[in-house]
Amino acid sequence: MNDDISKILKWVLLLIALPAGLYLGKAFLAPLAIGIVLSMMLIPIMDWLISKGFSKGWAVFGSTLLLILFFGFLGALVSIQVRIISKDWPQIEEKSASLLEDTQSFIQDKTGVDPDKQLQQAKSILSNLGQGGPAALGSIGGALTSLILVIVYVVLLLSQRDRFKEFILMWVPKSQQEEGRRALKEIRKTSGGYFWGMFKAMLILAVLYGTGFLIGGVKYALLLALIAAVFSFIPYLGNVLGGGLAAILALVSGGFSSVLVVFGVMFAAQMIDNYITQPYVVGKEVELNPFVTITSVIGFGVLWGVPGAIIAIPMTGMIRVAFQHMPKYRPFAFLLGNQKPSEPCA
Repeated sequence: MNDDISKILKWVLLLIALPAGLYLGKAFLAPLAIGIVLSMMLIPIMDWLISKGFSKGWAVFGSTLLLILFFGFLGALVSIQVRIISKDWPQIEEKSASLLEDTQSFIQDKTGVDPDKQLQQAKSILSNLGQGGPAALGSIGGALTSLILVIVYVVLLLSQRDRFKEFILMWVPKSQQEEGRRALKEIRKTSGGYFWGMFKAMLILAVLYGTGFLIGGVKYALLLALIAAVFSFIPYLGNVLGGGLAAILALVSGGFSSVLVVFGVMFAAQMIDNYITQPYVVGKEVELNPFVTITSVIGFGVLWGVPGAIIAIPMTGMIRVAFQHMPKYRPFAFLLGNQKPSEPCA
């Protein structure tokens, strides 16, 4: 009886201490976790470069450079599109003012609040937001620092991958060394495969969005497609945020017809993504059931914010694989996974 109580108390303490530790260690753990996941994604590229005769150092450099070039490519595309928008800014400003007047008239008709009071309330809100300006700048600076730190982690993890691998295997009994190596390989494949799958899904969405926006005559089609596709990296919430930003930009640059085109194209593209791309390109890499997928995204999002939401699924998939290769914890692997129960529910 005492042993049972002791086990229950240990699990309760673990469930309390683990989330608390993850939350308190966010500044250190979140960049490290992202670095681990990204390094696993880059291992196949590193191995390919080594097979072509490159030294380990050059293979690490080439793999990391590819990651940096990807981020730089996205930044360059956004920068080019912003320059294009800046040329049309007077027209956008005029359109925004017209929309603002129509909105004020609508609010006055429905609520009785005159435009002057609406303007005062808007100024008050903007003033409050303005007070948070330094904090926002600090957040941007913190994000850039975290990005640099992630790249440093990726370089170090790729450079020392053999040492970390052997360190883990030292804890595995000699009779189970082969099983341990298979587990590590599957963990790496799960994590890297998920991100490569998401990258392919993002490219497919960008092409679908861009093609639909161009056919629909939406201005800044490339920028809108890029915004919506990049945000898709954030599970569930990303499509709402990306679609909302794209719709707002389409509204001020084109009008309600452009917004309807944006929503129509995004709806069609999301149907393709939900029923074709995600199940066959992304979903098979992690093998998590829908309940665990959603709760992991929410949980990591609460603990680490947007970075946590992005890496929640691959991290949970890695945990599932680790449990699968430990007989004592296989019930947890079954709980996390998408395998069908052997017996139907009563």
